[in-house]
Amino acid sequence: MERRYPPLRPLAPAAESDNEVITSNNFEYKRRRVGVAVACNSCRRRKIRCDGQRPVCANCSEQTAQCEYRDESPLSEDSKKLVVEVVRTLGTLSVRDLFQTVSKIKDETEATTILSTLKAGPSNHEKPSSAPTSDGSKGAFEKLELAAYNPVAYPLLTPFDSESLRREPYRRLTQPSIGNIPILAKHTPRRALSAHEPAFSSFELCDPRLKRLDIRRWTSVDISNATAAKCISLYLETDHPLLGHFNSELFISDLTSGRDGYCSSLLVNALLYWACVGAPQSQITQMYSGIDPSTESLTTPLCTEAERHWNREREDQRDTILNMAAAEFLSLGYLGQGIDHKMLVYVSEATEMGIRLGLFGVPTQGSADTDGELPVHEIAARAYAAWGVFNWITLMSLFYQQPGLTCPKYPPLLPIPEDQQDENMADGLSTPTGPDSHRILFTPWYMGQTFSHLCRFWRIMHEVCLVYYSDGEPTLGSLGHLPFAEFKYRELLAWSNSLPAEFMQKDDSPHHVQILHLWFHAAILDVFRPFIKKGADNRLRTFSHPGSTIGAVYAASVAQLMRLIFNYRFKYSSSSYSILWHTALMYVANAKLGNVVEDNWYSCLLLCIYGYESLGRSWRVAGAITKALLSMTLRERDISSEAARRILRELEGKSLDRIPGDIRATFMADLNLALSDPRSATVEYLAAQFEENAMLRDYTNILDDEGGQ
Repeated sequence: MERRYPPLRPLAPAAESDNEVITSNNFEYKRRRVGVAVACNSCRRRKIRCDGQRPVCANCSEQTAQCEYRDESPLSEDSKKLVVEVVRTLGTLSVRDLFQTVSKIKDETEATTILSTLKAGPSNHEKPSSAPTSDGSKGAFEKLELAAYNPVAYPLLTPFDSESLRREPYRRLTQPSIGNIPILAKHTPRRALSAHEPAFSSFELCDPRLKRLDIRRWTSVDISNATAAKCISLYLETDHPLLGHFNSELFISDLTSGRDGYCSSLLVNALLYWACVGAPQSQITQMYSGIDPSTESLTTPLCTEAERHWNREREDQRDTILNMAAAEFLSLGYLGQGIDHKMLVYVSEATEMGIRLGLFGVPTQGSADTDGELPVHEIAARAYAAWGVFNWITLMSLFYQQPGLTCPKYPPLLPIPEDQQDENMADGLSTPTGPDSHRILFTPWYMGQTFSHLCRFWRIMHEVCLVYYSDGEPTLGSLGHLPFAEFKYRELLAWSNSLPAEFMQKDDSPHHVQILHLWFHAAILDVFRPFIKKGADNRLRTFSHPGSTIGAVYAASVAQLMRLIFNYRFKYSSSSYSILWHTALMYVANAKLGNVVEDNWYSCLLLCIYGYESLGRSWRVAGAITKALLSMTLRERDISSEAARRILRELEGKSLDRIPGDIRATFMADLNLALSDPRSATVEYLAAQFEENAMLRDYTNILDDEGGQ
């Protein structure tokens, strides 16, 4: 069979003579292929030659097709994930390892090979759990994992410049007298109103129904309708979104119409006692100038009146949700005035009453709701009372570690009050329209959604209280079980990620959203506090970053607390009279005193100390707390006794001590010492040690050896 071969190229023409030079023109060259650096996507798909012209190549121009180039099209999802992973992995390397690793991959073109090389790490293959973590790695963990996946809880922060606290206008936050007035107040000043002025004038109330209030129906204390309405309105706007001891819609409806279904003389007097204690400061700071300092004279009569009604109710052994809420207000007032023995009586009464009513503390729902037969208004009232009181008892167990305080074993089974506002609601109580009687429809505008989300938050922290503390004393659980702590931390992060967008930390957030964030990060410090002294470098196993240590999480939450305190004191007038947020001040002060390598500890401590100055004008316990913190500072840090005494004199000179008797404050001030010796860590014990520590600082070097730098 004849084989066919491809024709051969003809030979080059022979030179006519041996001396003839063969030039390039004598050869028939094959035409070189002309290509482009990047062909358009359409030509690539059609597998045709592309001239690479931009913005439209010749082929696409003829076909009227969309002409796109690969280097201009968006990355695929896989490519995006790969780029992010590479950048994150680079961020975990130290400077030395970074140069060493990059030199290995600089000529590599395969992306997956680059990533695998980076993940292999440097030559010394240590296990992540045992490898020491540099400060840079911890910072990378906060940015690349905490902030990236939990933007509500850990928004990226600019580095806190403590030197700015020495310059105007921020310098006022670390000085006496001036530091108690927020520089950028969130409320406009209002004209002063006498405690006995009959008219409402022009100031705004949170609910217009309060203008119809006849306070004589509820109390024999000599207080005008206008002043009582303003005090109640101030409470509802400031503290009620955080406490929620009663359904405010039902309460205001009965309060202003004279009905006693969801309002009582006991509750009104107890509420006014709590509200009037904090109200005088609003006049002094000229932020809430709707109330005159003469309301100071009302606190004792209101407290006496409330106790008189309480004793009558207890003689008749009446357990009601109104009595339970009133007991909480009395306990709050006594806590702020440094009368802990009475505070414990009332908070214990509220706890036991809630258990007897079947609202919480029982494994199955008791009399709180008999098979759905209760009307929706009653379920609404019971739900607010149950969750409000349960939340506060849990907060007291966690943040105060109050000896003698028992946390209920089970949370409420009633539904959490949700934000189901009726857009057509006028001046009055809205009417439920749905068939589901278990939906709570009454959340007024000034509460937002804060209370319902706090109910879920305290339900998470309730288990921490049961494991870490029992009757206000540290238990074996408080010595630390890291998997449990990490699990609760993951629950808290999931809760924060479920918050709506309006709960992001913003300058125009409502003040109760700011306090929600303050409580959140304070709770995280409590979750990990047992591990900080000896296990700060332990890895958290459910995080991928090698810098995910306990110490890194703790430091990240302290940094968030510092920024929140700074913003809250700088911009919100409620920071000067609402004591509900002071836990953050104490927690940051403890963190700064306990960190021996902290350079800016003194400025940060002053930011916290002078935060108590304005609170001390209304709340006696604030003075005892500052004295305890200064006593700790003398013991732990290199501060002169004269400097500590000067700060104390400045603060004590501004407090308004209206209630006679010694201050009893048996809750914890030294939070680290409380883990091993709670009796020596209380506010009253440390405050009593101030002079002794001052003399030890003056005449001995004992404190230098024990704790000072």
